Amino acid sequence: MGKIRHIKKGLLAAITVFLTLLLALVSVASAAGGITLTPSTQAAGGSVTVNGTGFGANAEVGIGFGAEVAGSETHMVYSGTGPGPYGGKLAHWPIKPGSFTLESDTTSGGGVITDYTDSGNGNLSSESPYFVAGMIDYATGNWSRTSAVDLTGIDQLYSANYTYYQYNVTPVAQGNTTSSGGFSASITVPNVASGTYTVTAVDSLGNSASASLTVSVIPEGLTVGVMLTVSSVAVIVSTRYFRKQPKI
Repeated sequence: MGKIRHIKKGLLAAITVFLTLLLALVSVASAAGGITLTPSTQAAGGSVTVNGTGFGANAEVGIGFGAEVAGSETHMVYSGTGPGPYGGKLAHWPIKPGSFTLESDTTSGGGVITDYTDSGNGNLSSESPYFVAGMIDYATGNWSRTSAVDLTGIDQLYSANYTYYQYNVTPVAQGNTTSSGGFSASITVPNVASGTYTVTAVDSLGNSASASLTVSVIPEGLTVGVMLTVSSVAVIVSTRYFRKQPKI
C-alpha cells in the first residue's frame, strides 16, 4: 500500500512539472510574432514590405536590419523633475527585448546607485527600496524611471547597456499595430554588400519576429531599366545570329 502511495506521489510530481513547463512554453509562444518580407530578395536601396502578425495590440513597432550589436552608453541626457519620471532616449533603436539594463547614480547628492533590469515586457524592475516604476520602449529607445523620493536639484548620472541591430530601418512615419496585433510597413534596404541579412521587427511590449532577406547588389550605374535594355539587345542579336547561320 505504501509503495502505491509512493508511485502516486511521483506521478503527481511529474504531472505538476509537465504542466509548469507547458505553461512556460505557451507564455513564450504568446510573446512571439511573425513577419513576412515582400519581396524576399531585393537590391540595396530598394523597397521591401514587412507584414507582421501576432504582435501586441496598438503597439509601436521598430524594424532593425542586420546582426545584433552590443550597445553601451554613459552620461546619458535625461529630463524630469521631483520624484519623476526621469527619462531619455537611447542612441540606437529598436533594441532587443530583455537586453536593457539601466544604472542611476545619485551619490553626488547623498543618494545611492540604483540598478534597473529589463523584464522583457517593457517594464523595468529593481531591488532598490526607492524604486517605484521604470519602462523601456524597445521600438523607440525611450526609457524612464520613477523614484520614491524628490530628486530635484540632485545630479543624476545614467548609464545603460543593451543590444540593438546594425541598421535601424524603421519607417519615418512610424506606425502602430492594429487592435489584432498586425502591421504593414515599407522599409528601404541599406547600402550593404550582397548576402543574406536578418530583418527583425520589435514592438514596444517586447514581441519580436525575424525573417531573412537576400540582398542582390546591382553594379553602380546599371539600373533596372539599363539591365532590361541590355537583355533585350542580347536576345535580338542572338536571334539574328542563329538565323544567319548556314544550314548544314
